Amino acid sequence: MKKHFVICTLLLAITTLAGAQGIDAKILKLQKSTYSSPFTETKVMPKLKKETVKTGTLVWTAPANLRMDYSDPKGDYTLIEDENFSLSVKGMVQKLPAKDANSKTGLLRLTLINAFQGNVAEIATLTNAQPTYSDKGGRYVCELVAERPKHGVKSLTLEYDKKNGHLLLLTITENNGNYTTWAVK
Repeated sequence: MKKHFVICTLLLAITTLAGAQGIDAKILKLQKSTYSSPFTETKVMPKLKKETVKTGTLVWTAPANLRMDYSDPKGDYTLIEDENFSLSVKGMVQKLPAKDANSKTGLLRLTLINAFQGNVAEIATLTNAQPTYSDKGGRYVCELVAERPKHGVKSLTLEYDKKNGHLLLLTITENNGNYTTWAVK
């Protein structure tokens, strides 16, 4: 009896792992080169009981171009082109160093790029995280929890549309409990 339980447990684990690998491959296969969508960015700081919400339009152009133009606050934007990371906040443009994947900005740039590419395995490698996958309704959900948090990133949640592979939601949770969620509409 004990032997049958062990065999059943192993088969269940193998089936779950195979399904997870299948979801990863499905997400990658669905990726398209360009799309545009309205989005909301919500930053929550639970300890301070503070929440900020920004809205706008994002444009993803593979392999590595992401532009988020904010309508609230109007005129602000985030732009990732190749190895460049630029921000405009209240009319002030900042060009941040993002070439080094070991820097905080470099890690954020690569995380965002890989998220839009659907490359969850690469994000897991970059962030020292273990991915788990699930199929929830019309979405593929990927959870990544860092074994050794890098630059304060404790976990990531990514949700992809099952029909077109578009990234619908990305939540980055920091060690201090703060989290930021980008969600497309």
